[in-house]
Order: sequence, then C-alpha cells, then structure tokens
Amino acid sequence: MSTGRPLRTRERVLVRIAVVFVLLVALGGGAGLAAEGLEGRAALRDGPVGALAPTDRQCGKESCTWIGTFTSADGRVTERDVDLRDDVEVSRGEAMPGTIDGVRLAEDSETAYTTDYGWRAPLAKGAAMAAVGLAIAAGLILMLRSRGRAAVSP
Repeated sequence: MSTGRPLRTRERVLVRIAVVFVLLVALGGGAGLAAEGLEGRAALRDGPVGALAPTDRQCGKESCTWIGTFTSADGRVTERDVDLRDDVEVSRGEAMPGTIDGVRLAEDSETAYTTDYGWRAPLAKGAAMAAVGLAIAAGLILMLRSRGRAAVSP
C-alpha cells in the first residue's frame, strides 16, 4: 500500500504551520466559548440580581444584543455599558424596552445574563470545537509522519 510521494521541506513546514494554526483556533475559540458558558452559569448562580436599562444595541449579522446600565435590586451595584446575554433574539428594528428585570451580573461586571440564558450550549460548542480541532491536528500530524516514513523507506 502506497502512502503517496514524500513531502518536500516546504510542504512539511506548511503542514506544521497548519497544525499550529488549527490548534490555536480550535483551542482558543473552544476555550472562549466554554468560558462564556461557565461565566453565565456562575452569574446565574451567584451574581447580584437586578435590572438592566438598555441604552444601546450591538448588532451582528443575525441579531442584536442590548447594552445598558445594570442596577442591582438593593441599589448597591450600578454598572454602565453592560452587555446582556439571553436566549431572546433582538432584531435591528425592535423597540428598546424600558428595563429588563431578573438580570444577574457576571463577576467581570461587563456582562449580565437573563434567567433564560442557556449556558450549556456555549459550553458544549466550545468542547466540540476543541475536540474537532484536536482531531484535525492529529490527522495532519499522522499524515506528516506517514509521508515522512515514505521518504525514508526503500
């Protein structure tokens, strides 16, 4: 069974660069998504409860998120420019609500979560992204090794 022609030095370097790139993207992106899920879980469990008064929206390709001022129910915590994460999709033309109650502030004070936020999805997506990236990198390394052996065998 033939493994194909051996890789040239330039091709081996490109494959190694591809391995590093895949690992950085997969592990970095996966860790970021997993961290968001864990932060949401912690905020929903231990974060101060309050209300968010939207002042602006930040829109992506598909939907928007509210940005506003968080005020805790006891009035002790007030944070400006807080990004709200929830499971409700906000459209560009949607009217801005007065306040959104039942919001919990994360420890970093830059993000708040509604009670309907699904923290499991980002955690699962992050783990899947890291696993797929590791599998792709392992496949590239195996390909590099098999082609390297082809160059050495008689």
